[in-house]
Amino acid sequence: MSRRRRVLVVCKGNHCRSPIAALIIAERSGGALDVRSAGTRDWHVGKPAHPLMIEAASAFGYDLTGHRGRFLDEGLLRWADDVVAVDDETALAVEAIVGPDRPVRILGSGITDPWGGGPEAFAAAVLEIQEATALFYAV
Repeated sequence: MSRRRRVLVVCKGNHCRSPIAALIIAERSGGALDVRSAGTRDWHVGKPAHPLMIEAASAFGYDLTGHRGRFLDEGLLRWADDVVAVDDETALAVEAIVGPDRPVRILGSGITDPWGGGPEAFAAAVLEIQEATALFYAV
């Protein structure tokens, strides 16, 4: 039995976008993908996802309550077959770590950061991620 393809989704803090993107990609793959998430900054290591993202995710039928923030490190990068950034800025930060020989893909055309916005911004981010993951990982 071959191992599942490993996908790492990265955002800045692993607090809003990458946790829900990883969850949606994993669910949409039906178990075909092993998906994790991490942040390029250590702001939220060990902490739950943003409360408004947990709420928005729940409204769409996703459970983020078990998420705990993780910092992007060499071990996660070695683990991953695919590295997916949520936007251009994050892709540049990851590329600075992994170098030019490791491709970093961007989810959709980049996912708008809901940080600082209200519930509507977080719900819009979930919708944007759903659309981007449907096109990005048709498994």
